[in-house]
Amino acid sequence: MISALVAVVIGCGVATLLFPGTSEITGTFGVVLATSASGIIFLRGARKLEGRERLAWSGVGAAILGASLGVLTMVVVSSSGVDLPAFGPLDTFFIVSYVVLCVSIVALPHTAGRWSIRALAMVDGLVGAVALATVAWVWVLSGYFDLLASAPAGQRVIAMAYPILDVAILISLLLLSVRRSNYWFDRRLLLLSIGLVFQVLADLAFAANGVGELFEDAQPVYTLYLAATVFFLASASIVHVKPIVRKFADRPTRWTTLIAPYGAALLMVSGLVWNAITGELGHLPLLAVATVVVVVLTIARQAISIREYRYRVDDDRQNLVSSISHELRTPLTSMYGMLELLRAGEVVLSDDEKKEFLETATYQARYMGRIVSDLILLARDRDDTIHIVPSPYELDRLIREAVDRVEGNEVVELRVPALTVVVDRARFEQAIANLVANAVKYGNGRVLVTATQGEDVLIEVHDNGPGVPTKYELVIWNRFERGPRKLDSRVPGSGNGLAIVARVAKAHGGGAGYRRSEILGGSCFFMSMPAAPTRSEIARIGADAAPLVIAI
Repeated sequence: MISALVAVVIGCGVATLLFPGTSEITGTFGVVLATSASGIIFLRGARKLEGRERLAWSGVGAAILGASLGVLTMVVVSSSGVDLPAFGPLDTFFIVSYVVLCVSIVALPHTAGRWSIRALAMVDGLVGAVALATVAWVWVLSGYFDLLASAPAGQRVIAMAYPILDVAILISLLLLSVRRSNYWFDRRLLLLSIGLVFQVLADLAFAANGVGELFEDAQPVYTLYLAATVFFLASASIVHVKPIVRKFADRPTRWTTLIAPYGAALLMVSGLVWNAITGELGHLPLLAVATVVVVVLTIARQAISIREYRYRVDDDRQNLVSSISHELRTPLTSMYGMLELLRAGEVVLSDDEKKEFLETATYQARYMGRIVSDLILLARDRDDTIHIVPSPYELDRLIREAVDRVEGNEVVELRVPALTVVVDRARFEQAIANLVANAVKYGNGRVLVTATQGEDVLIEVHDNGPGVPTKYELVIWNRFERGPRKLDSRVPGSGNGLAIVARVAKAHGGGAGYRRSEILGGSCFFMSMPAAPTRSEIARIGADAAPLVIAI
């Protein structure tokens, strides 16, 4: 059905171009048919959505349907012999529709987050809105409003509303472009935006030709209106199909999303400079005031960014205190209880029981020592690298000793060949122990450690757990970051294990990364490094010499 409607609309457009004398019939028929159909399809498709998204897309459909009723009403009244002005009372249909459309576009849902994150997107949008409105006024609307001077007062008011509302629609789309959405790519919004651009162009062309004229003499550019309706139909046909939810690694706001608002601001400032150089003072005050407003908004954005940074620092500090206290409390409680029993002597223990108590206390002491060592390393080495003293060792023996230090190592299987590597023993074992402990903790009872040698030595730790959600694949390498387990106190951890692994690998001239395990189906964390780096290579290793590898 949609394809048939699009074919009819395209046919009307072709007929309008080939036979201009029939444009009043073919163009009007195509516009009324397409806008009515797209409005109804938007409303029906939105019923399958939920929440604010349902409300917003229903508003879009209602706005387009209202515009189609306006066109139909004007055609009926005009065909009855009444002389309608190009801009008159019946334009109320279109003005109300445009207002509803702007509100609906802005109402589309954003991702959840703190008010400061939303405020940053709003400020970015306002910067672009002010700049876009100023540029539109200086280079487009000011000349158009000069044409309105000779028009009757009633037509002048209505005719002024169209370009203002058109700019408002573009601003609404601009505000939407900087928001953070849960969707990867929204084709519905893209198609609607393209259609609205054609609609704005058609409105401006009609306004330029229709000032002071009758409706039948205004000569609307039907091809532009028909092009807009084609994209409206395309957007309406898929409005019920939700885009793919974002499943890529979390990143900060990309600079590409700021091109639209701050690109408009740059264009506006360029206009200010050009007017000042050429001595064209007519629009200089407006450009100067708008530039000051943009500067104030940019300063406000910096203030909000600083506040957001403080929020994040506070969150990190609270998470650090919570996770470290939980990590240290458990072994301390165990050690204290066992040592107190041994000291008091109130309970008679066999030699085997005493030995078991001492071994457990020793393990817990080593565990706490590793935590403290990690914290010291992270606090001391602020340049994202660590100092190592490499020597030759047998790889299988190093990995076996590292695995033996991990609680629950009975589920670990080793497939490590007899290789000789040149590494810092303490740091290397620390990294392997962290990888294995991570796999034991988050796996599902099976852990496999493998090693292969090519140009580099590659050590992989596989598990059969659920794996790391895609959005956390980057952030898990940060200090004090526990990914999806960030708020889960039932699973102990300081969030520093992988950060240590990345730094140890970097210090040896290699890298660390993550992918899904093709062997066990869960996570696969890997660490690669040269088998025998030279002293000169180690001396050259710096903060940026061996970047973190995310995938292979």
